[in-house]
Amino acid sequence: MNESWYSVKCLFHHPKLNDRGDDFLYEERITLWKAASFEEAHGFAEKEAHIYAKENSCIFIKSTDSFHLFDAEIIQGVEIYSTMRGSNLVPELYSKTFCVTERDRLLPLHPSGKNKETRT
Repeated sequence: MNESWYSVKCLFHHPKLNDRGDDFLYEERITLWKAASFEEAHGFAEKEAHIYAKENSCIFIKSTDSFHLFDAEIIQGVEIYSTMRGSNLVPELYSKTFCVTERDRLLPLHPSGKNKETRT
């Protein structure tokens, strides 16, 4: 069986963490799988997502997207996910609409790079 690497994005709802006045709190989580097809990767991801949801008191909604990695070897800097979306929005408005927004719950970036946990 010839297997490749796939990343799969799953969507979760966190009703118990919704403490900032939003109606809903969602998490988009990407996991990495060695599989023979997109369908098999989604199956692996969905099985793990049910376990993750139970362990984290959240609700697994569905797997939403996947990506076949072009590189056979997982090394630093390898592309693990990409999506392309057509839009009529100018870059700044697109970024504010679909990328990091004021409602995202992210840790601050630390430009000093001193072993602090960061997310973008």
